[in-house]
Amino acid sequence: MIGAPQPLVLAKPAAIDTAQAARYFGARGEPDDRTMTLLETCAMPLLAAATPRAVWLEADTAALAEAGILRGGDVMKHLENCPQAVLLAVTLGPGVDAQIRRAGVGDIAAGSALAEQAADAAEAELRQWAAKEGKYLTGRFSPGYGDWDIAVQPLVANALDTVRRAGLCVTDTNLMTPRKSVTAILGVSGHPVKG
Repeated sequence: MIGAPQPLVLAKPAAIDTAQAARYFGARGEPDDRTMTLLETCAMPLLAAATPRAVWLEADTAALAEAGILRGGDVMKHLENCPQAVLLAVTLGPGVDAQIRRAGVGDIAAGSALAEQAADAAEAELRQWAAKEGKYLTGRFSPGYGDWDIAVQPLVANALDTVRRAGLCVTDTNLMTPRKSVTAILGVSGHPVKG
């Protein structure tokens, strides 16, 4: 059984995690003042342009495998001892893509950090849902990790109905648009699990 997609309401964060953005920017260790100033300058208009949206569903792991979504040993290992799973899609919306096209490199790093923050917020909401249901979740695992082929993106998007529910499309080359988007799977179990 694959459940119906459901929206998650995501609040826009008060600020972009510029320390994380600096890591995406390529800074090693403590970023210099120039890098931090660049990222802080990029952060405000990018945050203003963001319209975070998320959609998720719960499904039997076997049904997802049967649908061709769980291709690869790494994702199956991640879902070991999890009879169910949650599919998740999060996007920052088209305004962020437009801002990145206008501004450039620093915005790409800040956008990646903001997308990760939005995915973290969605995961936190799902953990609250799981706790109320007496269930436990693994961490997120996304297409492209290990041997989980990025070619499953259209299947994930289709299952979640992301075009209608979040404005998230997948191109013929399996890239997501808006670009600052995240898809992932989390294992669901009746007991604490790792992964």
